[in-house]
Amino acid sequence: MAFYDGLFNQLGLRGWCDASDSAGPVSIAELLKKSKEANAGGHSAANVPFPSLDALHDACRAVPRTRELTTGIENSFLHVRVALKTVLDPMTQPLSWLLDFSLKVVEVVPWWVLVIGLLLLVYFASRSWSILSLVAATLFLLGLTDHLHYALQTMAIVFTCTFICILVGIPIGIMMAKSNRLESVSLPILDMLQTLPSFVYLIPLIFLFSVTESKLYGIASSFMPSFR
Repeated sequence: MAFYDGLFNQLGLRGWCDASDSAGPVSIAELLKKSKEANAGGHSAANVPFPSLDALHDACRAVPRTRELTTGIENSFLHVRVALKTVLDPMTQPLSWLLDFSLKVVEVVPWWVLVIGLLLLVYFASRSWSILSLVAATLFLLGLTDHLHYALQTMAIVFTCTFICILVGIPIGIMMAKSNRLESVSLPILDMLQTLPSFVYLIPLIFLFSVTESKLYGIASSFMPSFR
């Protein structure tokens, strides 16, 4: 970049730039680039490139490239990840135990016991024979297509996460109702979380936890919605 070459020369930084210049071989792409810039002559204000790290590095090797900066940021996140996992793993391990236990119940308890229990729960919650018939027909169709076991597993996870949502969300709601300051701080955060799909929460969680850990999906489907 001839423009930034001249800028570093005017600032008296050419010695600093050349001191960091590597003595390695120059690639053909770099030779063609320098030849093109030499033939282009002067630069008008309209053609001045944005002073990105890569553009400045082309004129001064002492300036780090973009990939060097992003590598440093990535390494910093990896170091922070180790510290966060040390703190968060013991705190979230009970959630894994609870989810694993709910799935174990589906494996151990006979399917007909779970189906009868679910139908009784639906009837006592709705007091409607039409809703009960709809749920029974749905479970029957799931059984015909060999998806009843997976549906019962999903039901166990949903019930567990719903219980956690209630356990976490109700105390937060009570505290917000009693504290105007907490409400004023929490509402903007909750409004922002309300606009995000639930699966977006998996992005930072995957960074912290392994995709094979059940607590990852439990946090995304229970703790995050409870704050929403």
